[in-house]
Amino acid sequence: MIKLTKLTSGVVAIAMLFSLTACGGGNEKGSDSTEASSSGAAQTSQAASNNTEKVKIKFLSYSTDENRNNIRDKYIKVNIEKDMPNVEVEYDLGGGGQDYANKLKAYNASGDMPDVWFSEQNLSSVVVEAGNALDLAPFVQKTGFDKKFKMQEVVTPDKDGKLYCVQPGADQYFTPRLWYHKDIFAKNNIQIPTTFDELVKVCETLKGKGVVPMAIVGKDGWTPNLHMLQTMIMAEDPQVALDLVNNKTDFSNPVVKNALGRIQKLVQVGAFAPGVTNVDYGPAVEAYTSGKAAMLAMFTWETTNLEKAAPDTDFIVWPSAKEGNDANSSIQFWGAPLSGYLVSANTKNPEVAANFAMFCATQDALYYNTEQKAPTALDTGIKIEGISPLLQKSLDQFDAATLKIPSLWAATYNTKMSAEISTLNSKLLTGKYSPDDYIKEINPVWAENFK
Repeated sequence: MIKLTKLTSGVVAIAMLFSLTACGGGNEKGSDSTEASSSGAAQTSQAASNNTEKVKIKFLSYSTDENRNNIRDKYIKVNIEKDMPNVEVEYDLGGGGQDYANKLKAYNASGDMPDVWFSEQNLSSVVVEAGNALDLAPFVQKTGFDKKFKMQEVVTPDKDGKLYCVQPGADQYFTPRLWYHKDIFAKNNIQIPTTFDELVKVCETLKGKGVVPMAIVGKDGWTPNLHMLQTMIMAEDPQVALDLVNNKTDFSNPVVKNALGRIQKLVQVGAFAPGVTNVDYGPAVEAYTSGKAAMLAMFTWETTNLEKAAPDTDFIVWPSAKEGNDANSSIQFWGAPLSGYLVSANTKNPEVAANFAMFCATQDALYYNTEQKAPTALDTGIKIEGISPLLQKSLDQFDAATLKIPSLWAATYNTKMSAEISTLNSKLLTGKYSPDDYIKEINPVWAENFK
C-alpha cells in the first residue's frame, strides 16, 4: 500500500472540502433505507456464530458531517439488526475536523484502536504506517465483496497483496472536465477542439474577443495540482500517468516535460485570467457561471451547480496532444484508496469486524444511490432515476473509458511531494518558469515519495 502522511497543504483542505460538498446536502428523503437494504441491494456476509451472545464492535464515526450522520443513523443503525443480528455496536461519536483527527491520533498512539472506524486518506495512512490497520483482502475475497464493484480498482489489493480500507466508491466517479458555454462558442463561431493545438487556437480567438478563455483555480497551483498536469500527461500518453502512479517513471520522462510545456503554453497565450495565481475556487467557478469565462477546468462534482447557474453548459473531452491517442479511451478519477472504513489489527473479532466494515461501506452506497441519486463503484442493484442528461453523458463517457487512472494528487503524492508540487505549479502558472527547472526541483522530492 502506498504510504502517505497527512497532507498539510491548504490546497488539500480545499480539495477535500469541495469533494465532500459534492457528495453532501441531499436532505430530500429517498426510499426507505430498510427496504433498500432488503430488496436485492448488495449485502455483506453475516458473520456466523453458534453463540447466542452478541459480538461487541466499537465503531468510531464522524458526528458533525451531515452525510456521515445520515448514513450512521438512517442506514447503519436501521439495518444492522437485520443484516448482522449477532453484532452489538458501540457508537463512538468523534466530532469532526481537528477534533476527530486528534481522537483518531490518540487511539493510534496508544495502539488501542476502535474495532472499526471511518477516516480520510490523510488520517488512515498514519494508522496503516503504525501497523494498526488490519489487512482486509482475505475477508473481501472470502465473502465475494470484491465482485460487487463495477470498478475493480477500488478493491484491488496493492502490490503487497494487502487491502486496508473498504469504501463504496462514491468519489471515484468524480473526474476533471473542460466545461464550456455553448452560447459563447456559437456566438463566436467556435468549433469544439479535439486536439491541443486546436484548444490553443480557441483560447487565442476568445482572448482576442475580450473573453477569458478558461477559468481555473490558480491559487496554490490548485488546478495543475489536482488534475491539469495529469490531464496534459494523459493527453499524450495515458500510460505515463499510470507509470507515475505505480512509481515506474519520474518527472524527467519526456511526456511529463511536454505536459508541463503545454500548461506553460496556455499561460503564454492568455488562456487564463490575469493574476491567475491569486484566483481561488469560488471566484474561478463564478467567472464561468457569470459568463466572464468561456470554459472552466473543474471536476464533475460541480455538475449540478453548473447546470443551474449556467444552463448552456456542456463539456469537452480534454483534447488529445498526440495523433492516435483517443481522448475518450482513458480517464482519471478522484478518490483515495484509504478513504473509507478500516479495521483494527488488534480487534478481538477480525472476521466480524471486517464484515461490519463491508456492511458499512454497503450502507454508504445505499445512501448515495438512494438519497443523493449518485452513482457508486459498489453495485447495490439500485437503478438511479432522475439523472440529468448532462450528468448521464458524463457518466456514460466515464464508463466507456477502457483505462481509468487514479488521481496522482489524491492517491499518490505524500506530504512533502504535495507541498513542493504546489509551489512549483504556482511558478508554472506565471508562464516564466521552465519545464526543465520544474523537473530539476521536483525529481529529488519524487525520489522520496514512495519511501
